[in-house]
Amino acid sequence: MTNTIVNLTKHPGTASGSAPRESLKIVIVGHVDHGKSTLIGRLLYDTNSLPEEKIRAVEEVSRKRGKAVEWAFLLDAFQAERDQGITIDSSRIGFKTDMRDYVIIDAPGHKEFIANMVSGAASADAALLVIDAHEGVREQSRRHGYLLNMLGISQVAVIINKMDQADFSAQRFKDVEREITDYLASIGVTPAVVIPVSARGGQNIAVRAEETPWYIGVTVLTALDNFIPRPPAVRQDLRMPVQDVYKFDDRRIIAGRIETGTLRIGDRILFSPSNKIQTVKTIEAWNKNSPPLKASAGETVGFTLEEQIFVERGDIVDRLAGHQRVR
Repeated sequence: MTNTIVNLTKHPGTASGSAPRESLKIVIVGHVDHGKSTLIGRLLYDTNSLPEEKIRAVEEVSRKRGKAVEWAFLLDAFQAERDQGITIDSSRIGFKTDMRDYVIIDAPGHKEFIANMVSGAASADAALLVIDAHEGVREQSRRHGYLLNMLGISQVAVIINKMDQADFSAQRFKDVEREITDYLASIGVTPAVVIPVSARGGQNIAVRAEETPWYIGVTVLTALDNFIPRPPAVRQDLRMPVQDVYKFDDRRIIAGRIETGTLRIGDRILFSPSNKIQTVKTIEAWNKNSPPLKASAGETVGFTLEEQIFVERGDIVDRLAGHQRVR
């Protein structure tokens, strides 16, 4: 999977000699066409994070395509995505508020790109789950909520988008809110907040909207600022999305990048969502004189298992609690 690194902001980097600023990674997920990329683009626009030339470029592209200003074009880096109106890769963009720096990950919604979504979300501190107010909770909405839980992302805000298409109805908001919170509760997830927005119009993104006087909660920007960064990646539980499985001689090497925690020879590990359990036999690494006994967050490695099982790209590797052994 390839991440598209997009530098959209006009803010300069941290000045030399100044104290480093706190940083937080947010992943944006949800069913296709529910407005994830539009939400991010509007957030950047409303927080004055875009250079004028970027704004003009989006306005021009939107005009040529006969659309109102489409903020999703900021993130859809590939022509194929613009033509089809979908996000295929995960785009990462940075912006700043007075409080901290952010890296926002716009993850694909189509089920065909679910492995890309997993890879994009694996390193996030928190998540925004976007639901279309008109369509309500869909299959991918539930799937993405489940995957966030599987990845250990406990800080989640639900964004009920396109409220303008539901005439900013308080009853419609309550109905969708109940549906998604009931589902999330069934898998052990409690959202920090549920926010009614119109990403295209900017309602409740950075400023409270007059169209929703019945809503007394926070804006999306405030919800972001209320999230707390995770501990350093190496101190967290093991999370490693499987990127591929290679066959060499009689070995099957499972490869990927360790996003958090440490993997050791002898560890009993769990593969999700299949719930298969196996023991790490060897750890394979490139450009090293001898096979390592362990690998930690940030390293790209391969490993083999004591017994062969079927593993596929997009599976998530976790260590079973209380099962760790170093040879």
